[in-house]
Amino acid sequence: MIIHFTRKFDYLKSILSFCSFRLSYCGEYFGDNTGKVISRAAHPMVSFSNYNDEELHTKIVTYGGYGIAIKKSWAVEHGLSPVNYVEKNSPVAQGLVSLLKARQNKKIPSSLRLPIIQLKCFTKHVYGFNSKFNEPSFDFKAENEWRFVPSLKQIGRNKISENFSTYDKNQQKYNKRLEKYPLRFSLTDIAFVYVKSEIERNEIITQTGLLASQVKLRLWVEKHNK
Repeated sequence: MIIHFTRKFDYLKSILSFCSFRLSYCGEYFGDNTGKVISRAAHPMVSFSNYNDEELHTKIVTYGGYGIAIKKSWAVEHGLSPVNYVEKNSPVAQGLVSLLKARQNKKIPSSLRLPIIQLKCFTKHVYGFNSKFNEPSFDFKAENEWRFVPSLKQIGRNKISENFSTYDKNQQKYNKRLEKYPLRFSLTDIAFVYVKSEIERNEIITQTGLLASQVKLRLWVEKHNK
């Protein structure tokens, strides 16, 4: 199963009410083996983590104390993919750096510009700077991330990649454009829902009609800013 984490109970209830995940642009960087940033851009996505229910009690979760676990079959059907974590000194990382530079310098056919960005959208450094927690050597691989990154058609020809500084000046405008293109699921696609209290658990069971065994109290530790 894959789990989408969220920070607030109201957010969890909204996702379940509409049976959909909202897309938003996420800032991502990719650098070379000297630490120089080669690409810093924002891409539309929905993120999940590939954890088993049995291992959650051992995890420190980055993005919230609530979660919706979706069956892996749904993920495959909807074009989600695990993130490819690469070491900065590895040939695959250096290969992507070369492709990104060639794209920036317009030394590739126009037909390859989008595929290179699609490849970058599913590639992260194993360790790197996490701006949310201001950690220079954050262990990204521990998140076991899966992503949904839409095609141009799926988001009405809105941008798959935007320069981060341009996006950062008007995040609300960019994310507003994605509101009518949610990633949909059905209640039958849900494996588990995770909440913080028995009161919340009973509310979710009543709201959704899920089995009591599918709605659980979360056992993981939630990571907070220092």
